Amino acid sequence: MYVKLWMVDDPVTIGPKATLAEARELFRRHRIRRLPVVADNTLVGILGRRDLEGALPSSLDAREEGEEVFVAEHTEVRAVMVSPVISIGPDETLVDAVKKMRKNTIDGLPVVADGSLVGLVSITDILDAFLEIMETRGGGTRLDLRLGNQPEALYAMIEIMSDHDREIVAIFQHHGYSRDHQLVTVQVRGLDQEELIDGLWSGGIQVERVTKVL
Repeated sequence: MYVKLWMVDDPVTIGPKATLAEARELFRRHRIRRLPVVADNTLVGILGRRDLEGALPSSLDAREEGEEVFVAEHTEVRAVMVSPVISIGPDETLVDAVKKMRKNTIDGLPVVADGSLVGLVSITDILDAFLEIMETRGGGTRLDLRLGNQPEALYAMIEIMSDHDREIVAIFQHHGYSRDHQLVTVQVRGLDQEELIDGLWSGGIQVERVTKVL
């Protein structure tokens, strides 16, 4: 699944010479968590809500009334933004995005093509993609199947599905299940799967769990 299919197009941005007060207003108005910083159509940094909050004195720390407002109105974004930016390309996969997020302990990535910002992808977008895969419109059934570790075991399972004229919506392999077996989760369209389940057992495939997806 490509990043470009799930990213937010045309994200809200800010310039490096804008003030933190302007950034705070954009965060409030658009209810967003991060602002790409763009200069001359080039991504030069990123400002997170936490970066903003960390740069401003809290009401408890402020030594006099109005200090927070003064700092916000007189501090430029470029003084606080994170740079260089960890980004991802639109033709990379969501798996690539997750790996970058985990490695760098972040929950969002600017999407850059030819040096220009083209979108934003967040952990929320990735969860939306996961739900799209796991949910079956019109109802479906999720089968947790225990197969042998041989490559032909997976082919045999798919052949049984085909013999019963079942539409496979998604397949997930759980690596490291055991030395002799693999656990595979298959989602098929439709709720009535008794004949298929009997066929799987007859084919030597153990059905560990059956979950109806409404």
